[in-house]
Amino acid sequence: MALQSKLIQYPQLLLIILLAVTVTLQHVAAAADELQGRPQQGMWRPGCRDKCGGMSIPFPFGIDKPGCFLPGFEVTCNTSSTPPRAFLAYNYPNPPYEVIDQSTFDAAGSTGYTARYPPVELFDISLETSEVRVYGGVTSRCFTNSTGVFEKGEYLTLDMYGPFLLSPRNDLVGVGWSVKSSMSYQIKPYPDPLSCSSNSPFRLAAPNGSCSGGLACCQIPLPPPWPNLPVTETAVILKAGSNFWETNPCSYGMVVERSWYNFTSEDLNGYEVLSKKLSRGFPLVLDFAIRNGRCEHDACPSGNSSCVEAANDREGHVCKCWDHYQGNPYIANGCQDIDECQLREQSPEFRDLYPCDGICTNIPGGYDCRCKRGMKGDAKKGNCTEIFPLPAKIIVGIAGFIVVFIIMIMAKQRQKLKKFYEQNGGPILNGVKNIRIYTRKQLKQITNNYESVIG
Repeated sequence: MALQSKLIQYPQLLLIILLAVTVTLQHVAAAADELQGRPQQGMWRPGCRDKCGGMSIPFPFGIDKPGCFLPGFEVTCNTSSTPPRAFLAYNYPNPPYEVIDQSTFDAAGSTGYTARYPPVELFDISLETSEVRVYGGVTSRCFTNSTGVFEKGEYLTLDMYGPFLLSPRNDLVGVGWSVKSSMSYQIKPYPDPLSCSSNSPFRLAAPNGSCSGGLACCQIPLPPPWPNLPVTETAVILKAGSNFWETNPCSYGMVVERSWYNFTSEDLNGYEVLSKKLSRGFPLVLDFAIRNGRCEHDACPSGNSSCVEAANDREGHVCKCWDHYQGNPYIANGCQDIDECQLREQSPEFRDLYPCDGICTNIPGGYDCRCKRGMKGDAKKGNCTEIFPLPAKIIVGIAGFIVVFIIMIMAKQRQKLKKFYEQNGGPILNGVKNIRIYTRKQLKQITNNYESVIG
């Protein structure tokens, strides 16, 4: 029985130890997070799934069930892939969705057409900039032989009244020999569509890098959307070009995040090379906003946050944490104070963001920076100077030396007088009655400054 009792007790004891270790590790992890200087407030609503694979899904985005996201911000998580992949909720024929259409032509005309409408894959959400990053496709036009042409269009279609719009942080790019890439929708307040052209001579060695020179590729930034005329498609039109099907068979057009694409000569050589370069597509930036109302006193649930009206006269708003606060302004208590002083200790980039040439102290909504003791000035601007500069220190040092020298002379003189007093019987005379010893000052006064003889 005793052995059986012990066998029962040991697993219980082991369970208690494991629970204690788990709690301790949680406290250690929380303390480590706190040392990071960043708020640890959750970015999602309680009871909602917060991640799809390794990607965080902050509210107003959400997965699975109503209440975890706002209308238009639903995210689906495809767990059949490894790791799982996130997509904007797919409800075709309602946008947003991706369009992939393919057409083939020969000398006699069109020989086939197919179309697919897959969901838009999402791979980054930034509440701070009110942006999401998705994968966008590449439109291509390829020669298969001397007369055959294969055209494939890949582009996004967005809802004019939905939360997402094409960001001006994207570029229109064209790649190929004598290619002209144009946006199919006019995003300028005049009839000409946005376009760029590459008119370089055939077989000219195009340098790798940016497309600014127009050699084998071209690139032009998208302007800000015209008021009340949002861009809802990223469709690109490619001008028919010369047939170089044996050497450079394809030309390409795409809308891509600015400064992301760098041209390489390999993109010209081969069939559908650029389209296959990234299997999921190229990064594309979309702006988002809450479209069902303007700013009101309760539009942003978190304290330490502000409501900002949507740009370009469109109905809607976004929420922003105040400066020196981070977190999620779309949930209660989502914006938390950051510890700028600890962040400065962790990374040089924060030292540039939060300058302090002195003693740094964190305060709610910012940080205090004072010059070190013995110095004055503005420590945040890096102009602390010593209260006593070098010339003043030299003068004070000389004055101090003179004072010490005088004190030493006076002390030495006093020592000589004391010795003289003792050598001439001063202590003896001082003890004899009817004898009075006068000081030099008293004698000087009695003799009228030594002018009167008294004996």
